[in-house]
Amino acid sequence: MSIHSNPRHDQYCLLMRQHREMVWHLCWRFAHGDRDRCKDMVQEVWLAMWLKFDMLSEDANVWQQRAWVWRVARSVLVDLYRRPELATERITDMMAEVMADRHINYAEDIDDLLAHLTSDEQRLMQMRLDGYDAAEIGEALGINRNAVYQRMNRIINKLRKQYGT
Repeated sequence: MSIHSNPRHDQYCLLMRQHREMVWHLCWRFAHGDRDRCKDMVQEVWLAMWLKFDMLSEDANVWQQRAWVWRVARSVLVDLYRRPELATERITDMMAEVMADRHINYAEDIDDLLAHLTSDEQRLMQMRLDGYDAAEIGEALGINRNAVYQRMNRIINKLRKQYGT
């Protein structure tokens, strides 16, 4: 049986059409306005939904479907958001944006950005920019990996607010 003659495939395609805007908006928020990252996240979400589609009841109404789509999408996005390489990309991308907006030379003026942070925040950011992963940073600072991610996100938000990016 080909995938195109599969009734479940047709149901999945209908589900995608009905909920594509919600998935896009949820991914957009997690991508912080980065269109390319958002597209990648949307693909990851749809792939995960296809792989988990058997878990959705065939007789689910539109509201049950919407809730299921939201739960699966959010779960995928949280996992993507917590990936160390994604966190590293977000930090370096944000720092590059801030510096480009202010015509800052990365090598010369990174200290200027870090000067607006507390000493603990500076140490965490410097370790991250030096290539340490969240587990290594957590071990060095005596905190768990999730706390590292939370602190990095707070720092990013603080710098965005400070520099208006």
